[in-house]
Amino acid sequence: MATVKANGVELYYEERGSGPPLLLMLGTGACIDLWTPVIERLARSYRVIAYDRRGFGSSSTEPRARIADHAVDAAALLVALEASPAAVVGWSAGGVIALDLAATFPESVTELFLAEPAVHVATHPRLGTLMMQAQSWARRYLRRDTVAAAQTMYRWASSHTTGGNAYDRLPQEWRDQMTGHAASTVREMDQLILPYPSRAAIRSITCPVTVIEGDLSDPAFRAIDAFVLRLLPRARLISLAGAAHFLHIDQPDTWVDAIVSA
Repeated sequence: MATVKANGVELYYEERGSGPPLLLMLGTGACIDLWTPVIERLARSYRVIAYDRRGFGSSSTEPRARIADHAVDAAALLVALEASPAAVVGWSAGGVIALDLAATFPESVTELFLAEPAVHVATHPRLGTLMMQAQSWARRYLRRDTVAAAQTMYRWASSHTTGGNAYDRLPQEWRDQMTGHAASTVREMDQLILPYPSRAAIRSITCPVTVIEGDLSDPAFRAIDAFVLRLLPRARLISLAGAAHFLHIDQPDTWVDAIVSA
């Protein structure tokens, strides 16, 4: 197990390959194992650095961390590993942190790949989002079942508009890791409701940006992608056929191609 102390916390990380550094940032509740379908392919072109964010996976348990803390962690991690500046892939909540990193520490980022960033969620409400939030809160506060509350979000986020979801198809070990940090998950869900980073901060980003979305994702994610593209009009959009929010799991080959061919 490789760990490094960054910004006062122990972060678990793994590296693959050589070449220009590429930092992979996970979504809420996820762990490094979820990069398994793509990490070796990416390593043919990059020095890939994947890590568990604080409060998740094998990193330090810091359940009260703010979203802003994760960007500081990432900047410190890159410095500690002598990998700054790097291209950064941010998936879901990881996309929020990637945007914050590029705005706050522009010297750390050469390029951004945003895989359906869960940014400014509350300002883009959709029926599915509101229903998920209501169900999750009921399970969290009425039933006092934090695991069920987290699973409600996982299943909604990974759902396909054609039916089913990617979460229930993950290996049991991966799902166990995700539910093992349910408390961190629901707290981060609360934080993601806030409009962070600000519109001005997002507009300040000058590095190249690619937004990747799935054609089977919940409409809320496509609305958020459109919002990011309005703030960053020079960014490009890539749509993956046959993929929903768990893009790199649904369509790993085309997801890797979208990054490597940038």
